[in-house]
Parts: sequence; C-alpha cells; structure tokens
Amino acid sequence: MTQPAPAPRAANETTLEPAALRLLREIARADTGQGVVFVSAPCGRWRLDGTAYVVADRTFYPLDDAGYVDVGNGRTDPVRITHAGRAHLVALDARAVA
Repeated sequence: MTQPAPAPRAANETTLEPAALRLLREIARADTGQGVVFVSAPCGRWRLDGTAYVVADRTFYPLDDAGYVDVGNGRTDPVRITHAGRAHLVALDARAVA
C-alpha cells in the first residue's frame, strides 16, 4: 500500500516538534481572545490553568521565536495565539485534508 506524498511546505514555514505543535493547538483551542493562563509547575514546567495539561518551559521557545504565540512577560501574562499561529494551523490542517 502506498501513501500520497505530503504537500510541500512553504519555504518560510517553521517545522514544529510534536510537543510544540500540541501546545500551539491547546493554546488555539483555549484562547478566545483574552489569552490563556499557565501556572508554574515543578521541574521547569507549566500547567494550563484549569486542566491537567503540563508542558516543559522550552516547548514555548519555538512558538515564540516563530511568532505563533505572544507570551507577554513570560511569567504572569496570559499566552495569546497570534494571527500567524492560527494561519499556521489552518495551513497544516488544509495540507492534511489534501
């Protein structure tokens, strides 16, 4: 059984590790415009407030570097998904359907 070749990526599109992609999807799902709050957890991790979802601090770096999320001051500000972050997810989902 053969599988179709994946659609080509845009030259400027960032490739994300699975953990970073999941984090981006979690933020997109929870952010209704006010951002989402992450609470400090042990061992350099953050927990999405009101959930059991916990993520390592370093997982935010590629999302912030690519401009997909706005982490504010990185400690107490809510994390917001940017237009670029939503557009990235739309492009990934469109490619998965094609």
